[in-house]
Amino acid sequence: MQTRFISVLFILFFAIAPGCIDKFKPKKEIKTTCPVGIEPIRKVLFIGWDGVRSDALLASNTPTFDSLLQSAIYSFNVDRGPHTVSTPGWSTILHGVWPEKHRLTENSFKKNNYKQYPDIFQLLRRSKPNLGLATLSNWDAFLQITSEETYANRFDTDPEMTQEAIKLINECTPDVMLMHFDFPDDSGHEFGFDPSSLEYKSAIEISDYYLGLIMTQIYLREMQFNEEWMVVLTTDHGGQGTGHGGQDNITETRFVWYAVRTPNFTSTMISQGETVDLLPTMMKWLGVSSSNSGLDGTSLF
Repeated sequence: MQTRFISVLFILFFAIAPGCIDKFKPKKEIKTTCPVGIEPIRKVLFIGWDGVRSDALLASNTPTFDSLLQSAIYSFNVDRGPHTVSTPGWSTILHGVWPEKHRLTENSFKKNNYKQYPDIFQLLRRSKPNLGLATLSNWDAFLQITSEETYANRFDTDPEMTQEAIKLINECTPDVMLMHFDFPDDSGHEFGFDPSSLEYKSAIEISDYYLGLIMTQIYLREMQFNEEWMVVLTTDHGGQGTGHGGQDNITETRFVWYAVRTPNFTSTMISQGETVDLLPTMMKWLGVSSSNSGLDGTSLF
């Protein structure tokens, strides 16, 4: 009887353990120190719109996004790599390597190779340890993709997150700020990842509205303080039907988009791109070399 009891406990432990590995730990992930920037001119704002298909973005009314393209390097045909769910997608972008290196193929961190292939914040701190770094998201797992932030917080709503971002920009002016908007992905799962879905397009357009509020502050700072902000927008995957997992060979899911704006870029559309190029692009903007980091991409400028 005792042996049977021990066996049951053993089975329960291993059934529960994988879920425990990914459990969000607020005391570890949440940080509220003001991310005071040290760079007087060049800054980076990275914004992820989760689950936005390229054709749906093009079909939506996004005046703020469209205006960024006037001084951006951009593409609507960008390979995001295999394993078309969020954790591998954002890890590829923010660690700068394909899944064969970071080892994540599903929405779980238990097999990650982050130690060998560190994230953008870890790479930047090697050269500039005092940078003000921030992450804001309304999806807990996004905060687990990077580390060593000065500030990291999660939010229940996009308006709340947007207002906090504006506050940080004006009061702390971080050197690098990452933001993650999950609403488009939520809408795609409920109403379909397709340009014909009015609800899905509406979610994209609402995200553009919040982008406009943030960009208003960026433009003011560029005029008043001679700052130069690189604003990077992209997504982690598209989708087909109401899903996107296991759709590596579906164009609408795997091939996405990005836009990299600075005050001085000339509007340049790239016919084909790769999401691994975004990390070395951001590093170069901040004057940090990526040549010995084992990254899979190269800077766009």
